[in-house]
Amino acid sequence: MSTDAEHFDILIIGAGLSGIGAACKLRKEHPHKKIGILESRDATGGTWDLFRYPGVRADSDLYTFGYEFRPWTGPQSIAKGPAILQYIRDTAREYGVNELIRFNQRMVAADWSPHHSHWCVTVERTATPEARRTGPHPAQGQRDQGDPAASSAPREPSGTGEYLEVTASWLFNATGYYRYDQPNEPDIPGLKRFQGTVVHPQLWPQDMDVAGKNVVVIGSGATAITLLPALVERGANVTMVQRTPSYIIPVPKENHLAKALKPRLGDERSSHVARAVATRQQRLLWKTSKIAPHLVRGAIAAVNKSQLPDDVSVREHFSPPYKPWDQRVCVAPGGDFYRALKSGSGHVVTGTIDEITESGVRMENGQEIPADIIITATGFNVLLFGGARFSLDGTPVDLTEKVAYRGVMLSDMPNFAFAIGYTNASWTLKIGLLVDWFSRLLAHMDGIGAVSARPVAPDGLKTKPLLDFDAGYIQRALDGLPKQGTRSPWLMSMSYLADRRELRSRPVVDEFLRFDDAAAPVLQELPTLLAGPGDTGVEEIVDLGDGRSMCVRIDGPEDGPAVIMITGLAFDLTAWPISFVKSLVKQGFRVVRIDNRDEGRSFRATSKAPSARQLLSGDLPAEQYTVEDMSEDVADTMRALGIGRADLIGFSLGGMIAQSLAAHHPELVRRLVSICSTTGDPEVGTTATSTAAMLMLPGAPNRSVYIRGRTIIGRHLAGPGYPIDEAYEAQLAAAHWDRSLNPHGESAAMRRQIGAIRASGNRAEVLADITAPTLVIHGDKDKIVRPDGGPATAEAIPGATFIEIPGMGHQLHPALMPTLLSYVTEHLVEPAQRPTS
Repeated sequence: MSTDAEHFDILIIGAGLSGIGAACKLRKEHPHKKIGILESRDATGGTWDLFRYPGVRADSDLYTFGYEFRPWTGPQSIAKGPAILQYIRDTAREYGVNELIRFNQRMVAADWSPHHSHWCVTVERTATPEARRTGPHPAQGQRDQGDPAASSAPREPSGTGEYLEVTASWLFNATGYYRYDQPNEPDIPGLKRFQGTVVHPQLWPQDMDVAGKNVVVIGSGATAITLLPALVERGANVTMVQRTPSYIIPVPKENHLAKALKPRLGDERSSHVARAVATRQQRLLWKTSKIAPHLVRGAIAAVNKSQLPDDVSVREHFSPPYKPWDQRVCVAPGGDFYRALKSGSGHVVTGTIDEITESGVRMENGQEIPADIIITATGFNVLLFGGARFSLDGTPVDLTEKVAYRGVMLSDMPNFAFAIGYTNASWTLKIGLLVDWFSRLLAHMDGIGAVSARPVAPDGLKTKPLLDFDAGYIQRALDGLPKQGTRSPWLMSMSYLADRRELRSRPVVDEFLRFDDAAAPVLQELPTLLAGPGDTGVEEIVDLGDGRSMCVRIDGPEDGPAVIMITGLAFDLTAWPISFVKSLVKQGFRVVRIDNRDEGRSFRATSKAPSARQLLSGDLPAEQYTVEDMSEDVADTMRALGIGRADLIGFSLGGMIAQSLAAHHPELVRRLVSICSTTGDPEVGTTATSTAAMLMLPGAPNRSVYIRGRTIIGRHLAGPGYPIDEAYEAQLAAAHWDRSLNPHGESAAMRRQIGAIRASGNRAEVLADITAPTLVIHGDKDKIVRPDGGPATAEAIPGATFIEIPGMGHQLHPALMPTLLSYVTEHLVEPAQRPTS
């Protein structure tokens, strides 16, 4: 592959409902990653741009079918295709996703390069037949203008034979599973001799006039049940010919709960409530269908009997031979299907077709059904991942041998994700959860410095078909699809509530997920909690005498220049993202992380912790230690380790400790980096009141409460540009609790550390004595150390350089590490030592 191929951090395949939703969330949560979208067509919307038959609509309510991050607020719960298409496109525009899309480009092959840890993707340019005859395809986004349903039926693009190459760290396949260019068209005897018009809904001509025509719809699924009332409304006489009935239930066109709540809660909040209720209603119906199928069958039959004309038999036409939800239950919004039958222009015939004649359909029982138009609503063909070919380091991949992991990845496929929604509930409910998990995985990998991830199935794992669903289009394709396991996390779960726990609340990593390290291509097992997510290094307790002992963790070569990393208030040494540590080690540094006194495994002070009142008043206990005392801990630790001189990197309270050490012991400090810290001047860098109140809360009584509390505080402290990954934050909290010498004393330890800051007062004059070259970094959304604390620190230290990072809060967010590292490396590494590549 060409070395100048364009590279993406995440390459999304497909600009439909799933691809647009994924791009919106990933762009917001990972703003520094380069995201691209390949779309083989010349418009967004996917299925909702392709399907343009009369009445096309979702068979799920839009409160659950819409995106959770952009709630559906339209008046109708069951919306038609054009409204859904407009919703998708409006979302793409609002989130700036349109600019990421490469139209008329189709992924045809992808090969994983283990040497470069990325996918080498072969892309073919496509064009519609019309575009090839008349010139270039429409400009990007051109077809998005105006009424999405007004344009003529799209001809599916085909390859032009022109190829290009791109690379991608991750592939996210959002192509769904419909084959767009080839619907399912079974061989119906005599169809070719029919003298009228034959059309498949997937290829619906927009100029077709059905008024006054006899129309036969062959099929009984959601498409046929949608077409019948829509065609009747357009003046046709419609007969739905079905071999096997489907379950049909009427549903309201509007969500009455959302309508009632909107005046009180507003559009967005009422939509969230309606979504939560509808999700549980869907699950309740499905679960009841599985537990008591005869009860549900009887209830549906009773509803149908009350809605149907007296001359239409429920037993003959609406009693499927299978149980409810073995196939998807169809809906009739506002009872439109039943009204069409009552109008006299809609009819249902159940039986087997003998043949198609020149003028209509002949059934096996001899019944003749006249037709001017025959619509073959006979389903779709499945094409997973857009039909692309995959290989690993040149070896072709047989996807049928792969097993789905958490419904997001495939076994032994590095950096490969896919999006398939629920078959028993709204598609998008599943997509939202799996994108959440995928986003958390990316943040976790940033945090541990991993460049690739792949799930490894256990030996002897029993498997079954990928989708446990009896729909014809699924059953026809199962032999060519990957498999699923019989137990979590290898199941393709169809339970939203179970998936919400699995994909959103539980830790990202487990014993099946393997990571490749950025520094060395060695597979890493599940990181232990004592070491923190992905952590390494040698831990050592350094005895300083007089009752003090400091815990350090050391990474890197013994002869490398030393970098001392000092963490902040109430954090231990595992709080530093390991990707940052490993990157410094890769550049030859010997990295020493320190647990401050009263944290982690370092010694605990014996002095009484100040109360909240004493901290606010400044009337501290006489035995209260200071920031200067804490800096002496670090100086003594350096001497005990034989480190004569080092670079210091301090975060928050760690920045104050590093500043103090550099001012009082200039001979020990080569260069200084102070992050999210301040001078102690009460006029600058003061903590927001809401944050100060959170810090004064009593300590956690147990591990789970501590983890939950740390996650809540982390969410509060994160800047808007870097929202936290709650599972990663929970892992850090668990590591902190598990390795702490006294986890139950965290509240007292925090108050003593806050007391040290108060006791030291304004250190601005002392900072003027610092001679080490200093870099000061601060986030513009910091809630603990107000953003003006950064410039004040830089002003107090002679010759200091100040950098403000937009969107950064008071947190070492993994996604910030590349940016932070570039600034720190520029400051620490001499020009002659910097890599040339």
